[in-house]
Amino acid sequence: MNHPRTAEFDRIAKAFGWSGDPAKVGDDAARLANGQFLCCDALAEGVHFRFDWSTPSDVGWKAVAQNVADILAMGAVPTQAVWSVGMGRDWTDATFRDLAKGAKAACKAYGCEIVGGDTVRTRGPGFVSLSLLGTPRSKRTWTRSGARPGDAIVLVGEPGWSAAGLEALSLGRANEPALRKAVLAHRRPKPPFPEAIALMDLDVHAAIDLSDGLSSELEHLARASGAALVVDLEHLAPSPALSRTARSLGKPDSIDWILHGGEDHCLLLTMPERSAKRLPATARRIGRVEVGSGSWSELDGKRRKMAPSGWVHA
Repeated sequence: MNHPRTAEFDRIAKAFGWSGDPAKVGDDAARLANGQFLCCDALAEGVHFRFDWSTPSDVGWKAVAQNVADILAMGAVPTQAVWSVGMGRDWTDATFRDLAKGAKAACKAYGCEIVGGDTVRTRGPGFVSLSLLGTPRSKRTWTRSGARPGDAIVLVGEPGWSAAGLEALSLGRANEPALRKAVLAHRRPKPPFPEAIALMDLDVHAAIDLSDGLSSELEHLARASGAALVVDLEHLAPSPALSRTARSLGKPDSIDWILHGGEDHCLLLTMPERSAKRLPATARRIGRVEVGSGSWSELDGKRRKMAPSGWVHA
């Protein structure tokens, strides 16, 4: 599944007749006529979660958190949600109660609430689909198409942890104390809420949620903006903690997790250099926007085309 996700957007645009209007597809949420934002994300059992790896409460949390990140990526704050739950063949009433418990905990953490929805029974695996409303908070709407040559590229949060947790789960090592942080990051991702709120007072030109991996999201921004995004790999150096986690799992380094792992729900933004001088502590400048096209990496003065190798949905 390591191929560009842009085919997914092309498929959607063609199906709905939006091919001639790139503003109709691609952003993390849609702007409604009343000025609010609306997003929708789904989790399918066996594809996005497994109950031997995550509890129903974890899944409920993640269903909310991934939508919160989409709303934040528009320069807005989350308010109200509705969800549809497909009760899988093996799900019980306790499964649903725990799912709701996790979703309510995430809503409390991010200042929103679930106000309705629907529940059905499936004949196989289950699913959770949640739609979230958001209210504008930034000076202007953040989109994927606003990156301008001369902008700084800013990363909010530390990507790679969720991918590390997924690897630990895949290897049956989820209970090891040294891997606890990584596993928790995969089970219960935490979008950078206070940092995003602080950034909404700055002049942000473009933004995207890192749900599918940094390499893929860079390509999405570059394509939507018609510009080249160049990342300095020195500015993506992992924290000592993530490096120790990589060694614990027998990996020489964590760069693949950082570049291609998804579901950390960090934020990637572009902004004028003057704004990049006022970043919160957990945000860092990792590159620049130039005239051109595509996403690129630089190291020791050498530039290479970056292949978008994150998650592909469909």
